[in-house]
Amino acid sequence: MQLKLSGILFAFGFLACAIATGCAKDNQPEATSASGSTAVAISASIRSEVVSSAPNVQKVTFYSDSLSKDMRFNIYLPPDYAATKKYPVLYLYHGYGGDEDSWIPALGIDKAADELIREGKITPLIIVSPEIDNSYGFNSNYGNYSDYIVKDLIQYVDGNFSTLATKNGRYIGGLSMGGWVALHNAFSHPELFGKVGGHSPAVWMDYWADTSGLKDWIYPTEEIRKQSDPYLLADTADLSSMSIYLDSGDQDHYKFYQGAAALDTKLRSRNVSSEFHLNPGGHDDTYWSKHVRDYLLFYAGKSPQIP
Repeated sequence: MQLKLSGILFAFGFLACAIATGCAKDNQPEATSASGSTAVAISASIRSEVVSSAPNVQKVTFYSDSLSKDMRFNIYLPPDYAATKKYPVLYLYHGYGGDEDSWIPALGIDKAADELIREGKITPLIIVSPEIDNSYGFNSNYGNYSDYIVKDLIQYVDGNFSTLATKNGRYIGGLSMGGWVALHNAFSHPELFGKVGGHSPAVWMDYWADTSGLKDWIYPTEEIRKQSDPYLLADTADLSSMSIYLDSGDQDHYKFYQGAAALDTKLRSRNVSSEFHLNPGGHDDTYWSKHVRDYLLFYAGKSPQIP
């Protein structure tokens, strides 16, 4: 499940104002970087650094009450970002051993978003890629990571950026461990998310590979498994107004295509909107980077115009 990260491109440049309560571009001071480009200043209350200017990405640090520590996320703002508009938000979670850089910029989903927006194929959106350590994103003795995800993070992003703060304007997804995280939290809190994606999601079935006691940690008892396992949560969760996207490489060495296919079958049997894509490839960044455009088209794709 390890995601090998590529390097981060640290470049100073234009940074759109990110406060939902509204600092308009024309009344903000400009700062000039060493390269000579300008960046619009953002509120001093946001601790951030510029990751790239095009696409417009920043790294934000904020304090999580649920975890009692600082946490980081990378945030992509669309080219037309303005405090006078409201944008849907996509939260994307990394795999085991990854961090907030795994999706943005390592897999290039920020660049793909810029391209698809320019092509008119997706609605402009905000993308948030948070760090979740190796937590599996649930409340455990490792920390209250689900509370961090569904309370602290959403509240902070909605409070400081110009978001469409509704179920239908909020999406969640992830790869490998992050796919489990997305499905677990979406199925546990269907009132919060309109769409969820599991990309090579760690929906464990009978095969656990060499995972060094992972099963005993995330599923110490059958009762806890019923409360946590996305495959079992799908039996009872109210997913009637949620859309689910699942995919996996056919050479995934963890065999996560088995769990994704089984989950898709179960969801369809309950008349839940679900789709499963089995694609050529393995369980690695090469596979995921090939499909970031597909993912964005699911989350924010525009309906085709009928002549």
